[in-house]
Amino acid sequence: MKKYIYFLLICLVLLFVSCSPNDDATASDDSTLVIGTYRLTEINVSVAQDVDEDGTASNNMFDELDCLDGTLEVNVDGTWDLELVALDVTSVTGDFYAIRCGRTNNFTGKWTFQSSVLDLNTTNFNTMVFKSSVLTEGINEDLPGVLNRKFIKQ
Repeated sequence: MKKYIYFLLICLVLLFVSCSPNDDATASDDSTLVIGTYRLTEINVSVAQDVDEDGTASNNMFDELDCLDGTLEVNVDGTWDLELVALDVTSVTGDFYAIRCGRTNNFTGKWTFQSSVLDLNTTNFNTMVFKSSVLTEGINEDLPGVLNRKFIKQ
């Protein structure tokens, strides 16, 4: 009888060990959270500039240029559309740059979303982190460069 009890205990231990969580399971993907329309609200540069010459320098070019604009549509069918006014940055001297709005560009493609990261699957844009209805694209260009762009869900 004792042999059967030991055998039963060993089987139970093996059962618990074999039922451990699967470490290879993929992270949950709630892509419905990211679907929608986003408005560009920030383009942050690495060195604060006073482009509008009002005496106050800012890292956010939306504070300096009224012509900046952008709308990102993340569609339920897995596609995206982006209309974006380009930011033209030209070095002048030292930490001062000529910054102005460029032309409006249109981009499209297919997106993927996993672990709060939106990937537009194109070389034109870096991945974007989704947090509390805000998409942040880290760019981190060298001087004179854009650090990031932020889009807020409408």
